[in-house]
Amino acid sequence: MRYAILSDIHANLEALDAVLHDAASQHIDRTVCLGDLVGYGADPQACLARLDALQPLSVAGNHDWGCIGKLSQSWFNEAARQALLWTRDRLSFAELDALRRLPLVATEDPLTIVHATLKSPERFDYLMDVAQVVDTATMCRTLYCVVGHTHVPLLIEYSLSRKAVTGFLARSEELRDVHLTLDASTRCVINPGSVGQPRDGDPRASYAVLDVDRKTLSVRRVPYDVATAQRKIREAGLPGILADRLAVGR
Repeated sequence: MRYAILSDIHANLEALDAVLHDAASQHIDRTVCLGDLVGYGADPQACLARLDALQPLSVAGNHDWGCIGKLSQSWFNEAARQALLWTRDRLSFAELDALRRLPLVATEDPLTIVHATLKSPERFDYLMDVAQVVDTATMCRTLYCVVGHTHVPLLIEYSLSRKAVTGFLARSEELRDVHLTLDASTRCVINPGSVGQPRDGDPRASYAVLDVDRKTLSVRRVPYDVATAQRKIREAGLPGILADRLAVGR
């Protein structure tokens, strides 16, 4: 089984289309989406339609919750708040309801997926250090735990029996065709980076391909039409910083 793992699309249609085009060449069996489908970008409806056609295994992110009123607007910075209010005004009842029905955690053996952490998924804490990763790995009941939210690729292998990190990779160039040294007592925490708004200094769209039979992982970086995505954001009247940061991947 080969999974395409997408996260933090953020209504960036140009990035999503580029990723889906690339994934079509990867013999994918199932698509997984880790939340933050909307927010920041100018094409929430089109992105939701693209994803709906794929029927992915999906969870909600903090921007999805903010859009439907499950998370207070005070949680977000000013640019994000403006984008969420803009997005909410443009989505239909059916589209908002689809966001509302997304769970915070989903399991489809051998995967558990969550936008932030398993410890308190509703808090949307950023999984930024090894201690947080270990907490999530320890709580996971499947071989793989797949997370998003930070917009930065990550792979950590954790041995439950040894209570030790046995593998750690955190740069895209390291995460190509990685062989995962897993057994029944290992947990593998994967972050595919962000499709629509990378924040690791590389502006290319980021997603992952996981082959659970061969136990291999690749984080793939895909160029896309950044200028068009930026133009759409500005023409929509959204905060300029949301367009500017796409060019630098920050």
